[in-house]
Amino acid sequence: MNLLGAWLVDETDKLALTRLGDVLLEFDDNGGLRYTIREPDKHQIINLRYRVEGSTIVTDQPSAPQVERTQFSFVEDGVLTLAFGGVPYRFVRAPSP
Repeated sequence: MNLLGAWLVDETDKLALTRLGDVLLEFDDNGGLRYTIREPDKHQIINLRYRVEGSTIVTDQPSAPQVERTQFSFVEDGVLTLAFGGVPYRFVRAPSP
């Protein structure tokens, strides 16, 4: 498995939905990451740069530089787990448009 493509917060992960909201992550093959918080009346988009170091995603926001490190893993059913602040949240592949 790899990170490339679009990932949505797993709707069965109630903690992720409560803490993160309806989030879409889009990883491209040029090191770009679009983090979209989807609300009923608007979308808030944060454009980041990323790289992978082992099992860690290293991100930086060019408009407000600050490096963040997030542990990640894939579980058997193809779910992506990201640990923000040590708390694991589940993401599933977004359906193709």
